[in-house]
Amino acid sequence: MRVWEVLQRRKDDWEVVGGVKAPDLEIAMHFARETHFRRGEGDTYAVRLTGSDELHEVPESSGIGGVIDREFRRMDSFAGVGGKHREIHEQMRKQGRVIDRPRPPDLRQRRATGEGARA
Repeated sequence: MRVWEVLQRRKDDWEVVGGVKAPDLEIAMHFARETHFRRGEGDTYAVRLTGSDELHEVPESSGIGGVIDREFRRMDSFAGVGGKHREIHEQMRKQGRVIDRPRPPDLRQRRATGEGARA
């Protein structure tokens, strides 16, 4: 497995931002995007084989594949889940499939008060 340096262009100069291990150039470009730029940290980046001066600039960041938008990893994607659960609970209650009674007390609480002790 070869080691590739990942570079990002800042103004006029290239800056090394990390490295990836990949068997060839195409996979190195993909790994660079996924590990260093998946949140849109930079638009222009390149890879080069460690010890080499030949720089391979990625032509188009969206053209190398992979999921660029990672919105599903943010907590705001769970907005509305509580309302959906209440709606489903109400539908199940109407069908008679819900047990509407209080939960039994927690076993740890019963042990703490001495109720759970065995005789």
